Amino acid sequence: MWSLRWRWESSGEGKAVIELATAKTMQEREKSACERFGLGTLLLMENAGRAVASEVLSVLRERPSLQRVAIVCGTGNNGGDGMVVARHLFVAHPENPPRVYLVGSPENLRGDAQYNYAVLTALGLPVQVVSSSGDVRFEEDTLIVDALFGTGLTREVEGVHREVIRCINGATRKFVVAVDVPSGVDASDGRVLGEAVRADLTVTFGFLKRGLVLYPGRAYAGSIRVYPIGVPLSFGGNERADGYLVLPSDVRALLPRRSWSTHKISAGVVGVVAGSSAMLGAGMLVAQGAYRSGAGMVVWPLPAELSLAVRTSLPEVVGVTLASSARPDWSYGEHDVEAILRGFEARKVSGVVVGPGLGMSEGVRRFLEQFLEHTSAKGVLDADALNVIAEHRKRWEGKLVGWVVTPHVGEAARLLARPVQEVSEWKVQAARDIASFFGCVVVLKGPGTLVVSPEGDIFVNPTGNELLATAGSGDVLAGLIGGFMAQGLDAISGALCGVFLHGLSGDILRREGRTSIVAHEIAERLDAARKVVEDGTWELSFLDGDFSGASCP
Repeated sequence: MWSLRWRWESSGEGKAVIELATAKTMQEREKSACERFGLGTLLLMENAGRAVASEVLSVLRERPSLQRVAIVCGTGNNGGDGMVVARHLFVAHPENPPRVYLVGSPENLRGDAQYNYAVLTALGLPVQVVSSSGDVRFEEDTLIVDALFGTGLTREVEGVHREVIRCINGATRKFVVAVDVPSGVDASDGRVLGEAVRADLTVTFGFLKRGLVLYPGRAYAGSIRVYPIGVPLSFGGNERADGYLVLPSDVRALLPRRSWSTHKISAGVVGVVAGSSAMLGAGMLVAQGAYRSGAGMVVWPLPAELSLAVRTSLPEVVGVTLASSARPDWSYGEHDVEAILRGFEARKVSGVVVGPGLGMSEGVRRFLEQFLEHTSAKGVLDADALNVIAEHRKRWEGKLVGWVVTPHVGEAARLLARPVQEVSEWKVQAARDIASFFGCVVVLKGPGTLVVSPEGDIFVNPTGNELLATAGSGDVLAGLIGGFMAQGLDAISGALCGVFLHGLSGDILRREGRTSIVAHEIAERLDAARKVVEDGTWELSFLDGDFSGASCP
């Protein structure tokens, strides 16, 4: 598949930032820019259409087999952009004019779109009006430009528009270019509104739309090219971005560094509160993730018999021997709290990971409540720790400041007492609500993992793939983030570094040709992932363009 590539290279003091924008923000900034500089919206449409036409012509040059172009336009501004594309392609190759479809009546065209329709008519370029899917025929076309709906779409796609989208998706051996966003994708949240175009390339304008990097929208966008729209959209003020795409430059700047005087204590000591007789492997994976972060020591309190079993597999783990017996159904209890706190203090624990594999017995519930009330260390809360917090969420309101919580969608739904489907559809809002309610940093795991601060800043992680969907993957991530926090990173920095490198380890495994993995292999690739970031050779294969928003000082 044809793909644009963008490579981050070290650039001295500079730091790349890719801001994300919602549909509302784009509308407001475009309006403000036009008012400030006395420009008409027709200029924006012209610049957008010219940019798409330029990309289409590039594709046609690179792929000689793609010579017949169809442009599917709606009656709104996105359709107007498509008509500008048609004009530029016609002027470039009058001997091979594009086929233009208008889904809807010309009488519904308004403003700039109506003007560009009139220009096409004056040029003698036919526009076929579509009232049903039977009016659309793509048999002879090899490249389809999707200009049905833009960023303003908020309702479910219905009727003839839904039928036409299905025709586009059903066309075989076609290359599809979407204008601004694939029609049917929510530009702000990446939701699919009933039906959406599956594009090979999306050409978007001004700022990268947040819905193009959030799933499922990301899966519909293909490669993404960002073009300036010809007027400044960022005025050097205090405009707040609707999110940021995490870059290797961000991670490289945050990663902790060792010096010649570093020793195992100053390198960070991670305390692990994880596992049970039935789930000892969860704690082992946490420990591996923590060590691979660069932490100098991992301390894991367990009964003597279980501690011996752990050291057989992971001799690097330092134990704190608990008095409780390692019976077949052993799990942490209230009586272990004091010994763990003393052991962590003696070993100078500087960050903790709490939750994986603990179980949900009444004894574990009481243990967690007591431990979290009395520990001074901060770190990561995952898995069963989140389930305990969810059972008494009001008790923990505002009390998790300095912590990172790492729920998947199901755990997030429990933390919010909301249906899973609602959280799945509105992931950004769900993550923000958890962060605000508990006062913590949230890592909402899944495709396009989100990292959200208590203040509501949103970071979208671009690394990772479906290989990471394996038992224990989240345990490695929890240990990795906890390890970074033990080395002195704050909650948001530790989360950003951990999520990025964890995903990049998955990407490295896929590049090795792997089709399935086990969790410890993620930990084993973390050193290679860090080296890629440090060397500045990581490639963001789906994205290219100008991400400045055409800023104005």
